[in-house]
Amino acid sequence: MATVEPKSLYNVSVAEPENAYFTVAIVTTGFLDTETVNGGRISPCVANDFATKPTTLAQSLLVSRGALRFKMMCENLALRTNFRIHNIVCTYASDAGDSPITGLDFGLVYENRNLIANTGTNALNDSTTINSRALFIRDRIGDALNNSRTEKMSVFNPTAGTGQIQDVEVTASSVLAGVSIGEIQEAITVTEVTGFAPNTDNQLATDNALSYGSDDTV
Repeated sequence: MATVEPKSLYNVSVAEPENAYFTVAIVTTGFLDTETVNGGRISPCVANDFATKPTTLAQSLLVSRGALRFKMMCENLALRTNFRIHNIVCTYASDAGDSPITGLDFGLVYENRNLIANTGTNALNDSTTINSRALFIRDRIGDALNNSRTEKMSVFNPTAGTGQIQDVEVTASSVLAGVSIGEIQEAITVTEVTGFAPNTDNQLATDNALSYGSDDTV
């Protein structure tokens, strides 16, 4: 038996980059949800996405910090190659804006698998060696959850602002301040869906992934 590549009629190129698909699950129940810069949400949801909007500015800032961390995560994930997010599920205690998020699940489709690092040292220094692409992705997510950033954002304020929207400087810091940073990594599970890869040998690129160090940032 032989495999024949459909290269002519549909212009299929065996030189196309090898894509990769990963599933990501972040269990956020152990993160802080206090009304501080460490309030530990991570989610693309904003105030308008909830059935009941946040009832105070402090609670709304928790939502905005979650969106800022999600942005930081996406920047980290795009460090080596472009990606798309699929099948995202944001699970909250309820559909009210004052509720904490309990889990974030989504799929990642990377444009070029060969450019995702699969060896190196982790950013959080929790003694976990990076020896796979899934661990590299987990490290990049954990780095976003452990870092701090301040940005001016449009924030829902139920008591003030034009149309109840204000431009506010939002600071998002580590979701587990004062706790072992390795616990952030433990809350993140990344799994590669191996069946997503090409099925024939001549479509598989030579593995030339670059190594990665904790100072390798965006």
